[in-house]
Amino acid sequence: MSRKLTAVAVLAAAVTLASIAAAGPVAAKQRVAIQVTGARDSFVLTPLTSGAVKPDTGAAAFCCWSSRHIMRDGQAIELNDPQMTLTGKQGTLVARNRIEWVDLPGGWAVMTGTWRVISGTGVYAGLAGGGRGAGVQFANNSNGKTRFEGFLSPK
Repeated sequence: MSRKLTAVAVLAAAVTLASIAAAGPVAAKQRVAIQVTGARDSFVLTPLTSGAVKPDTGAAAFCCWSSRHIMRDGQAIELNDPQMTLTGKQGTLVARNRIEWVDLPGGWAVMTGTWRVISGTGVYAGLAGGGRGAGVQFANNSNGKTRFEGFLSPK
């Protein structure tokens, strides 16, 4: 009986190792930061770890969102979900954001949220990923800065 169990265990281990080898290497996630500045509607993408994506700069555009207001623990919050399109020298990266805005005195506002990749072209083609973001909008909608950080990897 113990020979049968040993044979089954050896066979199971061989099948497991063969399956892992057939799957190939697992692509590493690359950590990135994306700085968006509202005055020029521009972005700077900075890789924080090594990988296929290199530093890039270009135009940032936001469109196609819904907006709603909620009350959370007595604080008014505006929720939006804009599509972010980053058009750089290496291609275009399109992501969907989920953002929560809170107003501050003097016309300022702060936000936190998440982002996830929808599509891409150039070096961004075939990538998946996402992460979190935080930002500030200066008084009277005049300007703002946002920083998104997260991971990109092949689909």
